Amino acid sequence: MSLAQTIRRYNRIISVLRIRPMSYEEVQREIGKARDALEENLLTSHRTFQRDIKNIERVYDITIASDKSTNKYSIQDDIEGMHSRRLRENFEIVNAIRLSKGFAEILLFEERKSLGTEHMAGLIHAIQNKLVVNFDYHKYWDESVSSRSVKPIALKEAKNRWYLIAEDEEQVKNFALDRMKKLVITEHRFLAIDYNVHEEFRDSFGIINGTDEAAEEVLLSFTPREGQYVQSLPLHHSQELLLKNDREMRFRYYIRPTYDFRMEILSYGDQVKVLKPQKLKEEIKTQLQQALKKY
Repeated sequence: MSLAQTIRRYNRIISVLRIRPMSYEEVQREIGKARDALEENLLTSHRTFQRDIKNIERVYDITIASDKSTNKYSIQDDIEGMHSRRLRENFEIVNAIRLSKGFAEILLFEERKSLGTEHMAGLIHAIQNKLVVNFDYHKYWDESVSSRSVKPIALKEAKNRWYLIAEDEEQVKNFALDRMKKLVITEHRFLAIDYNVHEEFRDSFGIINGTDEAAEEVLLSFTPREGQYVQSLPLHHSQELLLKNDREMRFRYYIRPTYDFRMEILSYGDQVKVLKPQKLKEEIKTQLQQALKKY
């Protein structure tokens, strides 16, 4: 059995047991519903299933335990890291696309330009080996093109786009991968840069950073319907549910109220209200009034 088949089998076991506790037979039955189950040999013996459970804990940090009274398996400790989870999700998407070949009507993708992900492998190599990179950068707002020579630090995802965080002329800046052209990984090495990406972006929303805004407590009140979506997909890692009733769902954040965060709030229209801080509340109110003047 190939490594790809083994990974697919692990992913299916994790996915079905995240639905509810199941017996070995139920797990096999659920996995068997997939079109590729037989083609990819995803159904296994009970002995192999037991071995898979041990490997899943070792690889993904997900503990699956058996309740002898019910003979059912369930996920007990799920501390799978973000990187591991995203890799699994992307693996499942690629596998779904592979299986849907010739069935374009069942997978509907958003039409969008390339995300520049073809640059990622080269940039990761440059970051790990501290190599200067050169590229032409296309700006959206004035359609100009500039040649850049930067010291890459990290890659960050924001709003379905990937950005290179790099030192450019002794300033740390962000560059969207989809605006890069003619990327060259040079052989010129640079010294490590004293810049903690996780610390710098901890209180930020999206990709905007290094502004004058300080992180502060933000309270947002959503309608119950919209609040359910926000609860399932938090706006920020600091999100905390404070109140839930039939009139509202109120969340607290500790975040920099930057431009991109304000745009996110505005995208919810009349389904959200800023309660705190007062300055942010006034800024959102002003922008809504300006928007109305256009109609």
